[in-house]
Amino acid sequence: MKRMTIAATVALVMFVAITVPGAQDLLSSAETLVFGATVLQPNPASTQEELPGMGHKFELLGAMQDDKDPENTTNDVVSIDTNLGIGLAYRNLPPGIKIAALDNQVGLKYYFVAPRSCGGGSPRLDLLIDANGDGKFTQPGDFVAHAHVNAPATIGCPTGEWVYQNFADHTTKWWETTPATATGCGPAGNPFTTCTWDELESRVTLNYPNHKVLAGFLLDGESCGFTTIPDPTRCGKAYYDLVTIENRTLENDQDTVKDGR
Repeated sequence: MKRMTIAATVALVMFVAITVPGAQDLLSSAETLVFGATVLQPNPASTQEELPGMGHKFELLGAMQDDKDPENTTNDVVSIDTNLGIGLAYRNLPPGIKIAALDNQVGLKYYFVAPRSCGGGSPRLDLLIDANGDGKFTQPGDFVAHAHVNAPATIGCPTGEWVYQNFADHTTKWWETTPATATGCGPAGNPFTTCTWDELESRVTLNYPNHKVLAGFLLDGESCGFTTIPDPTRCGKAYYDLVTIENRTLENDQDTVKDGR
């Protein structure tokens, strides 16, 4: 199975080596994002809020880009062609934020251009959780929470229509963590072990009272590279709108910067 590596920058950068949902490893490393042979350099300074209270912008990295709604060209969205590689819409969060502060503020809309669908662990929304509250993401100890679209199956998403996913609802088992032992949530695709938002929030709050959520991001594209023969259901065009991570929603081009610019 082909392995790929992700990292995300906060106070310290973490690398996530991805295989399949529920089989993800974590390592700590330098301030870069690495996906196989692709190296990305986030620029947190470029995403600073314009006005107090607005929060950091989303930084579009890799193959993620600003675009227009395929059904309404007056609507700003972001998109990715996963044949071109991995892409993120990455957002730093205020220091010291607790997971409870994200109640009812985690979700997105997706639109897959047929035959593109979901599977192999993407797309998903990730939260970087600093378990001991020291402001750094380090291993062992810290962990990532992942919400997979179309849970609990995480495959077979509709195509050719917009679908909204509220990852903070009370009933759907969206969530797993890497490592799963951090919370007991996961692996993805197993409705008996994945967690609802309330279950995830309760376990993080109880077991890690000093925790901080350092950042969150929408990720797509890594499952396209799992095999040497392209899978048309995992490789292709997808659009995203209303990506919400805490107090900011990606609604238009003013909510994003591309590759730190």
